[in-house]
Amino acid sequence: AFFVMLIGMSRIEIGSFEKIRSGFTGSTTGTLVELAADLDRIVNSDPGVPGVKVRLDEDGVRLDLETAALFASASAHIKEGSLVPLKPLLNRIKRTSYTLDIEGHTDDKALYRMTNGELETNWSLSGRRASSVVHHLLSFGFFPSRLRIVGYASTRPRVSLKGKSFRERERARNENRRVSILIR
Repeated sequence: AFFVMLIGMSRIEIGSFEKIRSGFTGSTTGTLVELAADLDRIVNSDPGVPGVKVRLDEDGVRLDLETAALFASASAHIKEGSLVPLKPLLNRIKRTSYTLDIEGHTDDKALYRMTNGELETNWSLSGRRASSVVHHLLSFGFFPSRLRIVGYASTRPRVSLKGKSFRERERARNENRRVSILIR
């Protein structure tokens, strides 16, 4: 009874659960483990998909898309044709029933400006970038019920800036500016 209660109170992330399940069954078929391997193979194949990193996290499969390839600086308008290389990835994801969190991330440089009478900050920019990608996914045929927009601004950096030289900080900021697709 104690273990049932302990398991019932714990939060099991789907990525961790599927890793454990595939370890017990010996099969990754139909799991996030298989999906991560397929997406990684697509990204690293020839011609590949530049500007995308794939990793399997505890909470699902994460695709990190470099924003420099997708957006102009401080803009949420997707550059013409920039999502075309993602088509093989999106086709593979579309064949699953997983939900997708589209997460916008910015760097730590403060953004405060008025645009058309509205204040724009890193918070609004991260959300608008995620929203732009969601609209593309909708036009690609994803069901709205599978998609969620999340704006994190600079609160979840991939690379810390502490103790870095100027050049290293700029590289870190480039890594921190991204849109992530979390498949869970």
